[in-house]
Amino acid sequence: MTVGRILIIGGGVSGLAAARLARKIGFLVRISDRTVMPAEKKSSLLALGIEVADGGHDDLHLNGVTAVVVSPGVRADHPLCEVARKANIPIHSEIDFALQHYGGRIVAVTGTNGKSTTVSMIGHILDRLGIEVSVGGNLGDPPSAMVYRDDLKPTLVLELSSYQLEQSAPHPAEAAAFTSFSNDHIERHGTLAAYMAAKWRVFDWVKPGGVCLLTKDVAIAAKSCGMVRRNDVTWVEVAGRHHEINAEISTRVVAHLMQRSDLDALAAFLSNFQGLPFRCELIGTIAGRPVINDSKSTNCESTCAALAGLIEPAILLMGGKGKRESYRSVTTWAGQIHILICFGESGQSIADELFLPLKGLGTETVFFPTMREAALHAARMAKQHRCGILFSPGCASFDEFRNFEHRGQEFNDVIHGTLD
Repeated sequence: MTVGRILIIGGGVSGLAAARLARKIGFLVRISDRTVMPAEKKSSLLALGIEVADGGHDDLHLNGVTAVVVSPGVRADHPLCEVARKANIPIHSEIDFALQHYGGRIVAVTGTNGKSTTVSMIGHILDRLGIEVSVGGNLGDPPSAMVYRDDLKPTLVLELSSYQLEQSAPHPAEAAAFTSFSNDHIERHGTLAAYMAAKWRVFDWVKPGGVCLLTKDVAIAAKSCGMVRRNDVTWVEVAGRHHEINAEISTRVVAHLMQRSDLDALAAFLSNFQGLPFRCELIGTIAGRPVINDSKSTNCESTCAALAGLIEPAILLMGGKGKRESYRSVTTWAGQIHILICFGESGQSIADELFLPLKGLGTETVFFPTMREAALHAARMAKQHRCGILFSPGCASFDEFRNFEHRGQEFNDVIHGTLD
């Protein structure tokens, strides 16, 4: 890429990381953002010599630009991207821009659910083996931030969203994994098949002779969507419960990287693996029973996976901003639901859909407008019935909260005073 002026579209975490990296290596940099940046954030960028064009995108932001870098949230049909293509201005994803400065080993992981945990498990095992490893991408730091700090390790484990995969060119990876697939992000991709196609691109990254890992459920969905398997790599299908799958994929990836066959010995390194916040996280007990925060759950598949992992039935809290999917699959695990408490924008819809199926099994369903009300009621019922609580919303968080982390922390704050 010839040094010139780069336009960064999007002033979020990835866009800012790319902007700082571009400036560090000598580019003139302009950021185009649809919102008005906070004054402190804008001042820090200006101090680095980064031009800020905020408060809305404009074709004029492309003046003098020799290349464009897009943040993951920027669609391919973004107006500035369309203008850039017509002007033959190269467009790069943040991932592409960062990885052109990296020559180490790459592992790529995607999936509707489970990708963050799997990436973290791979990093944990490698670290325990004494291998220098960086973990980032959709989870943690964008690659541009790690390159900027000059702290990328010889092995990089990347979590890749469908947005990132859709935008990025393949980069040579030793292994790739596809942890799960369900109805999600249709507002971005248009159809379930298009969403699958974006995810399936993760396997384009694998070098000949590398390994491609996927679950049996992903394999079935991929076949129905017309995906084609390469014949110059090794394909491995795994099955089992949600967390078992994450552990097996992680172990097999490490085994491939290290050229080892002792899977049980590698899996043993996960015995002290600390789960990620808000992903089936045990936060305490009520009446001696577990309270689990699974705020990361933003679709029915993840709620079902959380229910499958319960040792005994619990009060289930579901709700938030729905994704126009059916919630009926939750009834497959009805035996694990002591009471269903619904909340938020889509809470009444969930309650309406599941009321009769669960009533037929003797399970009560109730609705509250807000998560706070629902959580407090769950705590009262947990004490009365001496059972646990599973907060696994199965919906996006944007009706009440900034993101799933904000929702998860708010749940912790509400429930904290009721714990044993």
